[in-house]
Amino acid sequence: MASLIPWKRRSEERSGTAISERPHDLLAQMRQELDSLFDRFFTGCPTLAGSWPLTDWGFDVEDAEKEIVVHAEAPGFEPDDFDVEIAGDNLVLKAERKEEDKRGNGYRFHQERLCRTLALPHGVEADKIDARYHNGVLEIRVPKSEEVKGKRIAVKST
Repeated sequence: MASLIPWKRRSEERSGTAISERPHDLLAQMRQELDSLFDRFFTGCPTLAGSWPLTDWGFDVEDAEKEIVVHAEAPGFEPDDFDVEIAGDNLVLKAERKEEDKRGNGYRFHQERLCRTLALPHGVEADKIDARYHNGVLEIRVPKSEEVKGKRIAVKST
């Protein structure tokens, strides 16, 4: 029967608690939203002094026998828009593009930033990394050194 009572009457019945709880709930919700905003803002590249607002991009990593191949989908960029670097044992991919458009009295500005960090195994050949951009896909090939390639061990039956 209580579920059939309209919400206004229920709040009138609890008038003392409903009004006192509401600001608390709003403050808790606001704090949760601010925490979420800061979490999203500060999850950028760890090598930057400040983080970038991120746009999600397709990212695929293949661990082949002789190399690690990374494919990152980033349509609309130019090869000069990318910054690929090794920071410690991390491969850091950054891209930024800006568009400005002036039409009559109007002005339009669009900026897009991408950033992704990939942990690499110790001992890759950083000086032989090759990065190419074609048809909206950034391809990075990271050759493995002999110690990273590993050794296959045959399993014998007893």
